[in-house]
Amino acid sequence: MFSTFVLPDVPISIFWVFVALAILIQGISKSGFAGGAGILSLPLMMLVMPVDLVSATMLPLLILCDINAIYHHWDNKVWRKVLEMYLPSIIGILLGAWVWYRVGQEGIESFERPIKLFVGIIALLFAIYIFVKEAALHWVEQYRPGLRVAIPTGIAAGFCSAIAHAAGPIVNLYVFAQGLGKSLFVGTVAWTFALINITKLPFFFGVGLMQKDVLLFDLVLIPLVPIGSYMGKWMHTRVSEKLFNRIIFVLVLLAAIQLIFDINVIQISLAMIMGKA
Repeated sequence: MFSTFVLPDVPISIFWVFVALAILIQGISKSGFAGGAGILSLPLMMLVMPVDLVSATMLPLLILCDINAIYHHWDNKVWRKVLEMYLPSIIGILLGAWVWYRVGQEGIESFERPIKLFVGIIALLFAIYIFVKEAALHWVEQYRPGLRVAIPTGIAAGFCSAIAHAAGPIVNLYVFAQGLGKSLFVGTVAWTFALINITKLPFFFGVGLMQKDVLLFDLVLIPLVPIGSYMGKWMHTRVSEKLFNRIIFVLVLLAAIQLIFDINVIQISLAMIMGKA
């Protein structure tokens, strides 16, 4: 069962470890601990799954995470800032949906390498963002970007989200620069992501990404979402967020290198281990 979700030559045990780790990290990130770490989920899954199935699998799970987040931050939002990012993001979502439509028409083989390269570059940029996060946040604190920045930023966020569910750093930096305070920042970001992800859903169905087997696969993975959320809340007072971000930095960097240069780190590592054995 779910054999179509496993890339050739990937051991089934490795497949489930990578997929489970990706969903747990997403749950941890959505809990508010190490907020941007969720961007690692897609590169991790792309190491063991076809790229189109990865994007489709993640979307319903992200929506569940978003529903949980807005439940806890129902009143902590600034609608004007949510809409400044969300409305332009619709254009980016349409562009991303067009790419997935082309994938459906021409076959994933023609687009697999460009999509992996795109995700790898996004992951590499995020690794750099983690490394310079404090400096970046200090820099954006000095500005209050308005509509002129919101429109291109929102379009970029919508496109990155439609292709790779990778709008986290873009949205976080824009909303952080508004100086809303912690509660309103977390709630505004949560509502923005909820609207973006819900908007993507009918397009994913329309271009054929969402299939019955994808939904069945999601049913198997759903229990990992609350487990990840609980882990994030538990880690909040017990684990150094700086240490966790350093671990994420290394993992994101390794995943980015594999996706950009098309190096099969998993097969190389397994071959080395089996050789030593």
